[in-house]
Amino acid sequence: MQQSFHFRKENRLKSRKQISALFSDRRTVGAYPLRIFYRLVPIEEAPALVQIGFSVSKRTFKQAVKRNHYKRLMREAYRLHQHDLNDFLSNQNQAIQLMLLYVGKEPNDYQVVCTKYLQVIEKLKKELLVCLSSEK
Repeated sequence: MQQSFHFRKENRLKSRKQISALFSDRRTVGAYPLRIFYRLVPIEEAPALVQIGFSVSKRTFKQAVKRNHYKRLMREAYRLHQHDLNDFLSNQNQAIQLMLLYVGKEPNDYQVVCTKYLQVIEKLKKELLVCLSSEK
């Protein structure tokens, strides 16, 4: 069976309620220049295993073209490596909401963004294992 690399509508985090709940929860993991805010959700309430949003600071990057460029890079890194996180979450029988932020001040290329994305996802997996094992 061939894997799908689509970034589907149900995987997008758009609801203001969900985003504000995500930031009020204040659980975060980072690997500079990326930071992830995350919130665990019961699998029954979630439309997908992973719902994710992307953000770049307007204060740091004044031009919308540059902000959109970094959001595009982060979306591409997620899209190509989404199966790692999906497999992990399905094994844990858990759903998650994420907001991926580009917090760096200097410009970076796709290779840097992709490697840092992989690092931050590994940190997230470790933290989720600790969090889920303490709940049981």
